[in-house]
This record gives sequence, structure tokens and C-alpha cells, in this order.
Amino acid sequence: MDKRPGIDIVWFKRDLRLHDHAPLQAAIEAGRGLANRRLLLLYCFEPSVMADPNYNERHWRFVHESLVDLNKQVALVSETGLPAPDTNAPAISVFQREVVDVLTALQTQYTIHTIYSHQETGLKVTYDRDKAVARFCREQSITWSEFQRNGVRRGLKSSAGWQSVWLHTMQAAQHQPDLTQWKPAHVPADWFAAERGPDLPANWQVANPLFQPGGERNGHRYLTSFLDERIRLYEDSISKPLESRRGCSRLSPYLAWGCLSARQVYQHYVYALQQPEPKATGQIHGSTLFINRLRLQSYFTELFERNERIEFVNKNPDFDRIEKQVNIDQLIAWQDGQTGYPLIDACMRCLRQTGYLNFRMRALLTSFLTHHLFQHWQEGGWHLARQFTDFEPGIHYAQLQLQSGILASDRQPVRIYNPVKQSKEHDPEGVFIKQWIPELAVCSTAYIHEPWTIPVEEQDAIHFHIGVDYPAPIIDVKTTGRHARTQLYQPRQSNKNKAR
Repeated sequence: MDKRPGIDIVWFKRDLRLHDHAPLQAAIEAGRGLANRRLLLLYCFEPSVMADPNYNERHWRFVHESLVDLNKQVALVSETGLPAPDTNAPAISVFQREVVDVLTALQTQYTIHTIYSHQETGLKVTYDRDKAVARFCREQSITWSEFQRNGVRRGLKSSAGWQSVWLHTMQAAQHQPDLTQWKPAHVPADWFAAERGPDLPANWQVANPLFQPGGERNGHRYLTSFLDERIRLYEDSISKPLESRRGCSRLSPYLAWGCLSARQVYQHYVYALQQPEPKATGQIHGSTLFINRLRLQSYFTELFERNERIEFVNKNPDFDRIEKQVNIDQLIAWQDGQTGYPLIDACMRCLRQTGYLNFRMRALLTSFLTHHLFQHWQEGGWHLARQFTDFEPGIHYAQLQLQSGILASDRQPVRIYNPVKQSKEHDPEGVFIKQWIPELAVCSTAYIHEPWTIPVEEQDAIHFHIGVDYPAPIIDVKTTGRHARTQLYQPRQSNKNKAR
């Protein structure tokens, strides 16, 4: 007779919250009528995922902070009566091992009945991982119950009817797990110490004040401050690199890592609009654009479900004929914020140091790489993914190809951004530029967008020299813009001729 205790597992991935969590609710409710069935909450820092070129320390620090927050929340519930077999043990068992290895180890101690999780629209590395978990479950006769994440549907060939389905999901009641009914699985301390894998790196566990802090409760703080006050700034600041740091919602990392669900954000937004006297002047006017962006987040994620190959190849193979150049020196200059174009460099330096950049400036960085430097999006895409705290695979790769001009249809224009024009429009006084490029602090507003035009005698007077204190432009954007436009419109013209 098998004497192993029976358990269910809630496997946390990109859903690091306790509220509006369908798998957690389902697992707790399933265990209510089973006296001997315990529930284990699980998160795995997987070496294969951490080694993927899209990820960086900043992502795992955010995840670690989110897990710490979840454990603190459960501890507060415990004080009001939540059963805890070991008060010193964290609520969520965290391993630094491949998840199949962890499940294999758990199966030697327990009889796993059901694994509950959200579906993950991720990279190939996590897709392959999920297929391995599915095989393990089949071999071990374990039920794996997966739930939709943010209304994203799987296995569809088109997006027909998508908006109505998304809206129905957003308006449905939230899933609210009753943690007082959770019956935690007992995890022996000595067994856990032997099986959990290496200690997490110390630098993951040290907060960086330049980055947004992880955690469900922090997500709700940002959501509340945005809908109560900051949304009035939204429409005017969304394209500005400096003003957007306050005027945009700043919810993207909490949505990307599941500290907030899209439904929670949508319903908080609807509630705010229904108040008789909105706290934020202009709230209703600015919120339409915001909620459209929220909807597009799920749309692009579902698009990636149907076109996962765009992680590696052009969605439109006609663009494969375009020969991109490989210039390592220029790529490094772009990565390091040393291109000689102030707004490009300020954006990259800001992103590297804080993990955040507004949408327009992200598009600008991609355009500069793929149009003006005329390099392939792949290497630069990995670099940007590593910088974005809010890296979401489906959104990232769709936007990379869209902003590179190879995802758009023949009817859509190729967006080739001129960095000087963008600089003058969105940072006219050069405040953002000077904040992130202190070597340009001596430049007057007249020259801040094109410092290479400062007369030599004036450079001498201010003790600032192009090519010494700040690089000269590595390319001429007027020339490169014309070249990119010609090259990118050739496949489109070819497609039009084929259709005739």
C-alpha cells in the first residue's frame, strides 16, 4: 500500500499574485472535501530559462521580490487562523531547479494528484518545458489543470471575435481564493534543504531603488495612484521620455509577471469611471487610450500564440531577402548609449539603469537599430528584452517586428523615426537628455539635440569636444533613413505585383 501523502500543487509562473487567481481558487476548493489532500504552492527558478538570452538579473530580482510579498501576505492571513504546519516555512516552496526535476523529487515523497497553473505564452524554452511537464504528468497519471491567462486563447488560427471574448473575460467575476481554507502540505525541512537546489544569488535579494519593486501589493499601489491621480497626465505624457515616467500607468511589469491581472486593472478602471466625482481631472478623457493599450497587451500575446516562430524568424518571409549588415562596433555603441545621437543614448542609458522606457522611445530604439544601423532585430531584441523589467515575450517580439517594419501589412507605413526630430518634439529643452548624459550638461538648448553642430570655438569655450567628451554620430540618419525606406518597401511592392 502506498503510504505517500497525497498532494495537489499550484505551480506559479507569470501569475505572482493571490487574488483573481483561478488555479489557486480551484485547488483550494478541490481540497475542501478531501481530508487527507494537502496543497503545495510551488515556484521554480529554472536554470534553462534563466540562461535564455532574453533574461537578466533584473527579472529574477523582480520575481524574488514578488514571492517575498506573497509569503508576507500569507503570513498575515496565518495570524487570523490559517493553518500552518511549520510557521518558519515560507508559504511558497521555491526551488532553483528545472521544474520536471522538482516534480520528480516531489513524487518520491508524495502522491501528486493534480497540478494547477495558468497557461504561459512564453518563449520556446518555456514551451519546451511545458511539453516536458505534460509528458511527466501523462507518465505519472497526474492531472494538469491549466487556466487562461488574461483572456488569451490557445490553438486558434485567427483572432475572429477576439474583442468580444476579451471584454467578456474582463467583465466576469474575479477568482478570489479563500486562503483560510488552504490546507498546506508539510514539506520536511531536511528534505527541502537537500532538494531545493543552490541558494538564490545574493544580488537578486537586494532592492535597487532605481527599479520598480516587485510584488502584488506594490502593483496595487501603482494602480491606485494612477487611477486616483496620475491618469490626468496620461495622454499628454505618453510619448515623452521624461514625463511618461510619472504620467504613464507604470503597471507593465506587474501585468507581465502577473502581480496584477488584466481583469483587476480593467475593473478598477471601470469602478474609477463610475465615481460621481473622479479624483483626477481629465480622467475619463485620458482613460480610453489607456484601456485600449490594456486590450492590446492581450491581443499581441494571443497573436504570439498563433505565430510563436517570430521569436526567431521574420513573420513575413519576403523580408528574408533583405541582407542586413553586421557591424559589431555599431551594435555595441547602440547597446552602451554611445551612438552620438543624444536621445537614443539617453533612452538606452535610462533603460539600462531603471528597466523602464515609454512605448514611443522603445520604438525609437528599435527603429534606430533596424533602420538606421540596418542590423537584424534578433541580437538587439535580446538586448532590449534583458533591459525591460516588463519583458513579455508575446508583446516584445510582435513589437520588434512591427517597429522594424517587417510585420506591418502593405497598407501600413514603415515607421522610420528620425532621432533628431523625435528629440526636438519630445524633449525640447533636453532635460531628459541631460539627466542621463551628464557630459552634455554644458550644451545649450540650441545644440542639445545635435551637439556635433556646436562650432569648434564654442566647444573650446565650454571645454567640451565632440569625439572626445561625447561621440560624433556613428551614422548619418538622413542617408540611412532613405536607404532603409527603399529596402523595406521592395518586398511590399513585390507583394502588390503578385496580387495583380
